[in-house]
Amino acid sequence: MRTQHWIGIIILGLALAGCDRQEDKRIKEGPAERAGRQIDQAAAKAAVELDKAAEDAGRTINKAAEVIGEKMEKAGEKVQDSAREARAEEERKKKEEK
Repeated sequence: MRTQHWIGIIILGLALAGCDRQEDKRIKEGPAERAGRQIDQAAAKAAVELDKAAEDAGRTINKAAEVIGEKMEKAGEKVQDSAREARAEEERKKKEEK
């Protein structure tokens, strides 16, 4: 019985070793395999380019947000200045009426 186990194990080992034959590596790839590899390469390159574009877009959006924020701040300051002037003018008119 033990001999049969060892023979089975040896046959299984040889069968598995035969799955990766050297001659398989010498076979040239077919047109579909070549096209698949080229598609994979193009997809990888596109992913890198999309990442770069996304980073550039993010930087541009951040710069635009910063500029808008500065302009909003200036506009707010002008509104506050106008409100102060209006209050001061109203107080002057009240004093003149008295």
